[in-house]
Amino acid sequence: MMNHGFLQILFTVLLVMDPIGIIPAFLGLTASYDGKTRDRIILKALLFAALVLGVFLVFGKCILDFFGIRPGAFYISGGGLFFMIAFEMIYSKPKTNRVPLTGDEETQSSFVALFPLAVPMIAGPGLLAVIMTYTSSGGSWALTVLTLAPALLIGLLCMFTVLRASALILRVLGLMGILVMEKIMGLILAGFAVQLIYNGFLSLGILRS
Repeated sequence: MMNHGFLQILFTVLLVMDPIGIIPAFLGLTASYDGKTRDRIILKALLFAALVLGVFLVFGKCILDFFGIRPGAFYISGGGLFFMIAFEMIYSKPKTNRVPLTGDEETQSSFVALFPLAVPMIAGPGLLAVIMTYTSSGGSWALTVLTLAPALLIGLLCMFTVLRASALILRVLGLMGILVMEKIMGLILAGFAVQLIYNGFLSLGILRS
């Protein structure tokens, strides 16, 4: 059961993180930088994203408890957010890629690493909602954190691998191949979103099993 739960969490993290779907936006953001600068951007982005995810992983349940938000309510809100992300994946909505117009190359590359690459492309609202949803599930908080942490780490490692090989992946799959994969993942995520909303209604007693 624990293995099944971990695989479900890992699959959810990978779906929401969407490493393949980030490739076109990442290449567009870093087109003017050389290979070494691009590698530094990737490392900075992943480290900052890991910091943001770690904060929500440790304090997410405390935040929900402080505001008196019941798990069922967050299931519904998280499911709605996941459905919006799935909609964008299915209909290939462009990801934000704004960069600052001033500053030297180092400043601009650091800005790109933090925003929009780290937040919201990697550690976005959807992934934060995944963390909050699972940590508020009512089970053992420590066990949930110990299950989520390696799943997030694997997700970040996958993101690192994909971004480092982004140009090669784009050449192999082509833009159309990447779009098709993203749409398939979007369909799966949409189903998960609806199931999460249903579970929220059950948890709040609005529906009966």
